[in-house]
Amino acid sequence: MSAATDVVVSRDELATLEHHIETLEEALIDARRLLSAEDAGWVSLTGQTGETMNVESIRATSSVARVMAIADPLIRRAVNLRCSYVWGGGVTLAAAQEDEAEQDVNAVVQAFLEDEANAKSFSSAQAREELERALATDGNVFHSLVTSPLTGRVQVRKVPFSQVVDIITNPEDADEVWYYKREWTAKQLQTDAFGGTRTVTARQTRLYPDISYFPMRRERFIDDVAVEWDKPIIHTLVNRAGESLWGTPDVLAALPWARGYKGFLEDWAALMKALSQYAFKATAKTKAGAAAGRTRLTTPPVDGEGRVGATILTPEGQSFEAIGKSGATIDSQSGRPLAAMVAAGIDVPVTMLLSDPGVTGARATAETLDEPLKNTITGRRAVHTSLLRTVLQHVIRSAVKAPKGPLQGTITRDPATGREVVRLTGDQPFGVTVDWPSLEKISLKDLMDAIKTADDLGKLPPLVIARLALVALDVDDVDDVLSELVDADGNFVDPYDAAAARSQQAAVAAGDVPQD
Repeated sequence: MSAATDVVVSRDELATLEHHIETLEEALIDARRLLSAEDAGWVSLTGQTGETMNVESIRATSSVARVMAIADPLIRRAVNLRCSYVWGGGVTLAAAQEDEAEQDVNAVVQAFLEDEANAKSFSSAQAREELERALATDGNVFHSLVTSPLTGRVQVRKVPFSQVVDIITNPEDADEVWYYKREWTAKQLQTDAFGGTRTVTARQTRLYPDISYFPMRRERFIDDVAVEWDKPIIHTLVNRAGESLWGTPDVLAALPWARGYKGFLEDWAALMKALSQYAFKATAKTKAGAAAGRTRLTTPPVDGEGRVGATILTPEGQSFEAIGKSGATIDSQSGRPLAAMVAAGIDVPVTMLLSDPGVTGARATAETLDEPLKNTITGRRAVHTSLLRTVLQHVIRSAVKAPKGPLQGTITRDPATGREVVRLTGDQPFGVTVDWPSLEKISLKDLMDAIKTADDLGKLPPLVIARLALVALDVDDVDDVLSELVDADGNFVDPYDAAAARSQQAAVAAGDVPQD
């Protein structure tokens, strides 16, 4: 190997080389900037070790998705459609129990749902809409259940997706999550020696156990990081792919097509404006003739404002013509396939996304495409059902486990799964019910025909038929109306039976039938 030799260059040559290096560095920066602009909003799907998308890529996509869900009309409408279908009819939550049960488990559940501390973050209509919206834009939602060890009170708090930096699993089972690592910057108030108060920021790191992790030994610190055992986390994720522990946004596949549709409409609008800018053409031989022509024209000549419908004046012998557009399709409907890709990416029918059933087969097409959406929403409701049941089961378990909790019972450990099992005193049975309204829309005529058919069978009591009819007609105070259709013994009285009606009125006058 030859020895290194020194190269001697003059000061001018050195300055020239340094200038070339600076020029190359600036060119490299410009090239990277252009490539970054070209890849804006896109995520590389290669090089993700063991995962389809790593968490950094998901966070970057989520940042774009949150903006698009507000600023882009198609993404915004698609997300709003999903929210309205899932939560528009509300949901009924209760703890099912026997009528003569010794402990009122449902009262504990309802108290938790009505707690103002939980309404803002979990149980209110706004909180539920925000939950579905977060799944659409982030794909991951974290709820921390802040639990009082003494009273068993549970407060639900949302942990921002950006603050959860790692998920720790069982070394022998990647599907069994043990801890979530959270890092964030917290602002704290400190009082100095002179009584003044100032704001101090500090970097915080904590570990939170998964809601389903019940180890025999609870370490207070792991790698010098405190473990918040009284604040377990529930991780709700959608669109999980491969071996990833993270979900992906619902709108991920639709984002590039939404940008494409936006660009198409902008180009279409620019083309329409260009075609409409000039409406007439006039020719004059001289400047004086052109000036005289301007005074006689009813439309003003084009000016700096680019007004439409203008007239252009050219000297004789010059021509001004529009670019030929024969065979070109320049209507806005030609961009509909782009909108259809947006709809496909978010699982909503394009007819609903554009508020336009189309040209042919409008009604039939809209109704046919609505069925897949119902199945999609039913699947999403199942995700929310799992979350709601898990939270309410934790509320009941905490109410039994706490020394001053409102419920009495025992907590045992399942030897097979290691999870805690709740048993109320006296083996009182209970369960958590989550009832969603039906997505099927049945016309009033169909309902009334079904009720009439049931009545013609002669197998149902008249009061049942009356109740069904009143509910179908959406009558207020159904029970009050039914009370007027019974006699003193609670038997049905046909309002068209004069004798029975007089008997019923007599019973009411005598005070045998209570009135409101």
